[in-house]
Amino acid sequence: ATIINAAIVCVDDEWFSLKSLANQLKRSFGSDYDIEIAQSGEEALNLCAELTALGKAIPVIISDQDMDGIKGDALLIQLHQQYPSSLKIMLTGNADADAVGNVANASALYRYIRKPWDATDLVLTITEALRAFQQDQQLEEQNQLLKTINKKLENSLSLLLATLEATAEGLLVLDSYGKVVIFNQKFKQIWNLPNLDIAKDETEILEKIIARLAPSDAHCFQQLIAEVHRHHQAYFHLKDNTIIDYHLHLQELEGQTVGQVWSFRDVTLEKQAEADIKHQASHDQLTNLPNRSLFDRALTAALEQADNRSSRLAVMFLDLDRFKHINDTWGHTAGDLLLKSVVQRLLTCIREVDTLARWGGDEFVLLLPGLSGLPEASLIADRLIQVLKRPFDLESELLNSSALTITVSIGIAFYPDGGTDADTLLQNADLALYAAKGHGRNNYQYYSAALRRNAESI
Repeated sequence: ATIINAAIVCVDDEWFSLKSLANQLKRSFGSDYDIEIAQSGEEALNLCAELTALGKAIPVIISDQDMDGIKGDALLIQLHQQYPSSLKIMLTGNADADAVGNVANASALYRYIRKPWDATDLVLTITEALRAFQQDQQLEEQNQLLKTINKKLENSLSLLLATLEATAEGLLVLDSYGKVVIFNQKFKQIWNLPNLDIAKDETEILEKIIARLAPSDAHCFQQLIAEVHRHHQAYFHLKDNTIIDYHLHLQELEGQTVGQVWSFRDVTLEKQAEADIKHQASHDQLTNLPNRSLFDRALTAALEQADNRSSRLAVMFLDLDRFKHINDTWGHTAGDLLLKSVVQRLLTCIREVDTLARWGGDEFVLLLPGLSGLPEASLIADRLIQVLKRPFDLESELLNSSALTITVSIGIAFYPDGGTDADTLLQNADLALYAAKGHGRNNYQYYSAALRRNAESI
């Protein structure tokens, strides 16, 4: 069903892109929805306020990220605070992971679409968003209806029985003794109990649920059933990696608790999508290594731990020697293949507690917590250099010969001698890297005060 008196809002400071988006949405949705446009974040805020004042619903807001004035991520977060039920979609031409992550972390993002968009993907995404908004509106209407009816009925369980199968959620009703009273078909679907029959399986229903839950969540479920005077909401994790959002409501009659109503919703795909977005925001797209932001957090935490334990750690800067020549000769596709192969080899040389991150281009940074001293760091650096000496067989159609060779230069700085904070450690490791380059490449050098003096004297 179409939402009556509703508008889809589009925001982009590029007029041609905005007009193209609006025209496409009008062709697909214009017969049922008003398509409203704004050329800036400020204009979008005013437009949404005007539409709301006119009593129009705003199911979907689509905003470009890279705009003058208010950026797309900041705009969507602000709009989410004012219109939490509207679904927000970000258009991004540069796959700005940090911006996407900002909106996702604020729980303000429904989807993001890369520019230039695929017409079919755009229409399908908007269609799904409108359907999701409609379902949320219908659920809200059902909730409001339940509250109204509840005032007229003396027995709240009668209300539940009357509307049990109308809800989109799985419902399970228990009495005050923890005995199953009733459940709906959606409950059976969510918990994968297709043949469940309350007449035959009454005593086994809770056992079947417990058997599907992860051990810690099974214990939590049993505790909540026993605590009959508690409202609760959280997530259950099943052994098959399904994630279920649950709400536990108490049923009361004349001030007395008469039972529990559990509502369940399978949110596995939603949580996986959230996890994917958060992962993309903190990892390099090509190599899947941590990016600078994630490495900075790891280094800050490691420094705090090293300070508390009076232990040492090392930071290594790694730079692939003459990598630009490979890109210039064989092209960026071959260069990307080589980078991924290099990362695979480097990861075989480090410990589980270490963090290898892509710093940018052909440069990487390695965090080594809990090192005993220079000999242990030298051993790791030697392994990193040696593992890259074998030619790389890229199996690329772009190469006349698929074998390429590469070497690496490494700069090393130790905490606390080479710095007691993250910025200083990174700067001094970078200084040591330049020293390694100056020593003919394909070697490693440690930061020292002498290196700093030499650099400052130049």
